[in-house]
Amino acid sequence: MRKLLSTASLLYLSLTQSAYAALPTAPQPSNNADEGNMLEWLKGLATDGITLMALLLSAVGFIWLAWIALSEINQARSGRKEWGEVGITIVGGAVIYLFVSYMLGQAVGIF
Repeated sequence: MRKLLSTASLLYLSLTQSAYAALPTAPQPSNNADEGNMLEWLKGLATDGITLMALLLSAVGFIWLAWIALSEINQARSGRKEWGEVGITIVGGAVIYLFVSYMLGQAVGIF
């Protein structure tokens, strides 16, 4: 059994060796730093990281707003809140979410 397994793994490795050689290279940062300029390369990575964090913060805000909206709708369905209060909460949350997303987009453009 051990001999069969080692033969099968050797055959697998010999057949897939060309697939391993064709892997793509890692993408460069978005600021297109010159070759060998480590400081600009690190600055580009930091910019891309800040952009990713802003997108993640915006996504978390959207999920949080959806959670609040669903909980408010549930409370209105059970009779603990009025539907007008639910509408005001959802519209107010959406306006705040749009403002925060806009400000995050503007902050990403600074770098």
